[in-house]
Amino acid sequence: MRTYNIPRNDGTPSKRKFKGFNFYIQGNDKLSKKNRKRLLKESEVHLNEVTSSLTQTVEEQIRNGIISELDSTLTDFELLDDWNLMYDKFGYLMSKFRDQWEKEKIGNKSPTEVPSIIQILISRIEELENRVFKTEDTLIHSKKTLNF
Repeated sequence: MRTYNIPRNDGTPSKRKFKGFNFYIQGNDKLSKKNRKRLLKESEVHLNEVTSSLTQTVEEQIRNGIISELDSTLTDFELLDDWNLMYDKFGYLMSKFRDQWEKEKIGNKSPTEVPSIIQILISRIEELENRVFKTEDTLIHSKKTLNF
């Protein structure tokens, strides 16, 4: 059995992993042909889910670096960078990866301890509604005081 001076697995995440898919770039710096084909085919579906869920125009999405499909002419490391960036930013919009993305971002806490992204958005909307009502009350009160 071979021993290593430096531990091979120190617990840090791999920089060769396609998040969500759990594909890894191999020791020869390439993704297997089967995994590359599957990645290019399935990622298009997931990235289209993201682009269709966003309210931005196509031009705004392009300016913001949002992609709707992976370019098959890119190297495996370039595909890795593009995919992982989109997964990190928009994984919650990809139906297949939503639960996995939430577990990675939120951790192993129970749902009652940490709200999901939907609950966060609902609470933000409620907060904004409260601010609007307070502003309206202030305006009404100031109009009454000015109309003596």
